[in-house]
Amino acid sequence: MNIRHFNLGTMLHCLEIEQKRSINAAARAQDISQPSLSRSVRTMEDALGVPLFRRTPSGVEPTPFGDTLLYHTRIVQSELQRCLHDIEERRKSGRGTLQVGATPGVVGWLVTPAVLDLLRSDEEVNVGLNEALPDDLWSSLQRGAVDLCVSTPFPSAPADAPAGVPLLREPTRVVAGARHPLARHKRVTLADLCGLRWVLPAGAQGWQQRFEQEFQAAGLAPPARIFATNSYLALRQMLTQTDSVALLPLDYVSQDLRARALRVLPVAHRFAEMEYRVYVKREDQVPALAARLIEHLRARVAARPTVSSYASRA
Repeated sequence: MNIRHFNLGTMLHCLEIEQKRSINAAARAQDISQPSLSRSVRTMEDALGVPLFRRTPSGVEPTPFGDTLLYHTRIVQSELQRCLHDIEERRKSGRGTLQVGATPGVVGWLVTPAVLDLLRSDEEVNVGLNEALPDDLWSSLQRGAVDLCVSTPFPSAPADAPAGVPLLREPTRVVAGARHPLARHKRVTLADLCGLRWVLPAGAQGWQQRFEQEFQAAGLAPPARIFATNSYLALRQMLTQTDSVALLPLDYVSQDLRARALRVLPVAHRFAEMEYRVYVKREDQVPALAARLIEHLRARVAARPTVSSYASRA
C-alpha cells in the first residue's frame, strides 16, 4: 500500500472509535454521520487488506491490525500537536523550540550546562528539560514528547529501537559521607559493604539487577537494606547524616566531592561503568537544534574531570 493511501482524518477517527467503543458514538463526537465514518474506515481496511475493528458483545474493539495502526496514529497525533505548538511559538516569539529529556545521573552536571551553552549561543531558542528514568524517557521519545534525550540504554525498548549515539562511559564508585567509619580505611571489600544500607535509584530495575549481580558474582548475598529515591536532596541527606553508602557516577556528586562533604570509599572491587547515549526520534533526520545541543554535550564530556581528580579531592 502506498503511503498516500492513508487518510489522516480516518486514522484520527479510529482513535475516537477505540475510545468510544462505538462507531455511532465516535461519529457523534466528531460531528459526522455514522455512514460516512463507517465508509471511510471500510475504505482504509480495503486499501490495507486487513480488518481494523471487530464487533464484540461489549462494543467495537480493534483487531491486532487495528492496534498496530492505532499505535502509530498516536505517534502521528503527538507529532502534529508538537508541530502546531512549535508553529504557534515561532509565530508569537520568532523562537525555535527543543524538548530534551535526561536521566538524573547526567541532568545536573552535563545536560543542563550544555543547554545553557546552547541558550548562550542562540537567544532565539526555547528549551524544555525533563528529568526522568530511562523507561519514561523511552516512552516520551516514542510519543514525540521529547526531541532528544540522554540516557542509559533503554531496558524495555524493542530490538528495533534506535541504538542511540554513544556519548560517554561513566565510572561508578561507592560513595559515603565524609565521616563514614569506612572512609578512614585504606581498603574496603565487598563483604564490608553487605550489611550497610544502600541508597539506590527508585524504579531503576535494570540498575538494581546489575548492582546485585556484582555481589553475586563475588559469592556474596546482595545488600538487603535499601533506601530508594530519585531525589538528590534525599540521597545527600542519607549519605551525610547516616552510615549509608551509594553506588554512583562520580560526576553526579562532583560538587559534594569537591566540598569534601562526600568521600569515595577505597573499595577494591571496580563496579561496571555506566554507559550514556544520545537518542533522537529519527536518527536519519536529526533536527538542527538537537544537533547543536549534541555538539555542546560532547564538548562538556571532553572537558570533564578525570576519576582520579575526584578521588584526590575526596
